[in-house]
Formats: sequence, structure tokens, C-alpha cells
Amino acid sequence: MSDKRILLAEDDPSHVAFFRRALAATGIECCLDVVRDGAEAIDYLFCTGEHAGRDARQSPDLILLDLKMPRMDGLQVLKVLHRVRGDEQLRLAPIVVLTSSDLESDVSDAYRWGAQGYIRKPLAYGEFAIAIRETIHYWLVRNRSIPRHHAVVASSIA
Repeated sequence: MSDKRILLAEDDPSHVAFFRRALAATGIECCLDVVRDGAEAIDYLFCTGEHAGRDARQSPDLILLDLKMPRMDGLQVLKVLHRVRGDEQLRLAPIVVLTSSDLESDVSDAYRWGAQGYIRKPLAYGEFAIAIRETIHYWLVRNRSIPRHHAVVASSIA
């Protein structure tokens, strides 16, 4: 099993199922962790609440964030993470918004608060699968992230 890890924040079970199916079709090995809303995403990332026992060293390599979720929406999550981006674990994970919203204000706000990408969920499964394949391939294969063992050094320089 790969040490690559994706955190998917998505409240719609059918979208989670589509994502799992599309991810499996990529052939890229990774661990997928799913949270159902923004509050749970924050608990996951900070190892609090129901995720208090999670090993913080297993931080995600990619965070895929829906905007329209209950309790705490994706923009609220981005605002919280924007304030704490200097944390050595959280500063490494790119955040890509994966949402059905195509509102210009949502796109602008997502980038303003720290998203590195914004993908509108295609309606047809085939297009959805292509978008997931391209996204996962870019962020987990093509993109060269800072090596985890350099995280402490990088955060002390910043």
C-alpha cells in the first residue's frame, strides 16, 4: 500500500461512491479518508473529536474539499486552515475544492482563503472520473511536494 493519503470532505454518499470508483480506476495507490462535513474535517486535521486517536504523522498529501456541507461548510474550513497554515503538518497538504458550485464568488473566495485548485464536479460520471483521474495524477504523481522529513526545517525557515 502506498503512503500517499487523500482526505475527502464530502457529505453526499453518492459523490463519495463515485469518487471511490473513479479513484480505483486511476490505478494510483493511496489511502482515502472520508469526512462528512467541515467540522469533522477540522477534527481530522487536528486529531481532535472523533479523530483524537488518529496518528498526526499520517497527514494527507491532498485535501479535496466540498464547499456545500452541513455544520461547517468548505469556505469556513478554508478560513480556519488559512489562519493555521504555518503548522508543519497542515502546511504540506494542498487543498483542492471539489464542488458542484460554479458561482464566481465561491471560486474567488476559495482562492482567497487558500485553495490551490477549484474543480466543479461534472454531472456525468465519465467526466467526473476523468476530472478525478487528472486531479489525483497531478497532485499525487506529477507534483513534487516537499519531502515529509523536511517539514520541520521548512516550517522553521518560514
